[in-house]
Amino acid sequence: MYCMNIKVSKVVFFILLFLLFQPIVFAENSYTVKDVTLTVFADGVVRVSAAISVNEDEATITLPLLSSQEHVFNVVVFDENTVPLDYEFGEGNITIYSLGASNVLLEYDTDALTRKEAGLWTLTISTPFELKVVFPENSVLMYMNAPPSVISSDGGKLKLTLYPGDWEISYELLYQRTTTHIVTQTVIQTTVQTKTQTTQPVEVMPTSAYYALVVCAIITIAVGLVLIKHRKRFKGLKTEEAEIVRFLKENNGRALEAELREAFPNIPRTTMWRLIKRLEKKGILRVRKVGLQNVVELA
Repeated sequence: MYCMNIKVSKVVFFILLFLLFQPIVFAENSYTVKDVTLTVFADGVVRVSAAISVNEDEATITLPLLSSQEHVFNVVVFDENTVPLDYEFGEGNITIYSLGASNVLLEYDTDALTRKEAGLWTLTISTPFELKVVFPENSVLMYMNAPPSVISSDGGKLKLTLYPGDWEISYELLYQRTTTHIVTQTVIQTTVQTKTQTTQPVEVMPTSAYYALVVCAIITIAVGLVLIKHRKRFKGLKTEEAEIVRFLKENNGRALEAELREAFPNIPRTTMWRLIKRLEKKGILRVRKVGLQNVVELA
C-alpha cells in the first residue's frame, strides 16, 4: 500500500510538472525569430527590424521590446503579403495579432538605446536573441564589454553580430573636414573716355512706342519681384532640405514620402518627416494624402 502511494505521488508530480511547463513550450513554438537587425543612425536613433516565422494557428504572438514603450515610435507590422497587422503594447513587450500569417515583419524606431557624452556615442542593449547591429558611416569602435560573434562590413558600414545578453558598445563618428579657401580679387579699372558733343536734331518718340516701353518695364519689375520672392523662399535652406528640394525638381516636382526615404537612407524616418513639415510651413512643399501614401510636391 505504501509503495502504491509513492507511485501515485510520482505520477501526480510528473503530470503537474508537464502541465506547468506546457504553456512555455507552446509559447516558444508559436514563433521563431529568424533575423533581427539594428540600424544605428548618425543622430542616435536606432531602427529595429525583426523577421519572425509564425505558427499560423496562433492568434497572437508576444515579443519583447528592446526599449521602453515610451521611446518606441514609427511602428510598422506586416505579414508575408505586406498586409498591415494590428498590435498592442504590454509592459516591455508588443503583442501582434498574427492569426493566419506565416511570417511577420516588425519594424520600429527608438531613441533610448544610445547616449552621447563628450562626442562619444554608447549603445546599450539587453537582447534575448541574436541580432546584428549596423553602425553609421565613419564609425570607429572605442569600447566593447565583450567580443561579438562576427565583425563584418555592410555597404562600407561597420556591422556586428551579437549573441544574446547585455551589451555596451562605444563608438565615435569621424567626419572629414574640408576647408575651402576663397580668394577674392578686386580689379579696379579706370577708363577715361572723351566724348565729342555734337548737336543732333531731337526726335520725338511715338506714343505707341512709349506705352510699349512702359508695359515692358512693368513686366520686368513684376518678374524681378517674383524671382526675388522665389529666392527668399529658398534662401537659408539647410543642406538636407536643399537636397530634398533638388530631388523633387529632378522628379517632376513630386514624389512619395516612401521614395524620399529610399533616396535618403541616412535620414531617419522621423527626421525626414520633420524636414518635410518644415519645408511645407515655409511654403516650399505641400503634402497630399493619396490612399495610404503621402505625396510630397513642390508648391
